[in-house]
Amino acid sequence: MIEKKIKTSYDVICPFCGTLCDDLEVDINNESQEIIEVRNACQIGTAKFFASNPSGHRYKKPMIKVDGKLKETDLENAINKTAEILANTIRPLLYGFSSTDCEAQGKGVELAEILGGVLDNTASVCHGPSLLAER
Repeated sequence: MIEKKIKTSYDVICPFCGTLCDDLEVDINNESQEIIEVRNACQIGTAKFFASNPSGHRYKKPMIKVDGKLKETDLENAINKTAEILANTIRPLLYGFSSTDCEAQGKGVELAEILGGVLDNTASVCHGPSLLAER
């Protein structure tokens, strides 16, 4: 049997805004695992998919700032540094969560409550203002 060079994934959820469009079709090159075509997404969502292709700009290991510069570190050190930063904040903003599962969103809410922080998501800068403008 000859393996196809392109695999199409259907009913893919868009990774960009809080709308979570779920009817995307994504073509993937089986050899390079690169995304080669995205259908049914807006321009921003399409760009997010293409940004995941290997290009050298993506960090593949945890990074922390040391003397103002990013330095590679291990996961345990990155987690400890994150906990230290969060513990030393007065009112942290936890932002994102729109393109993740309910369990991760629940943990974000829990963490914001523990820290006395503020929880926000991409709808505040994406479709939220559009809906407010319609009022």
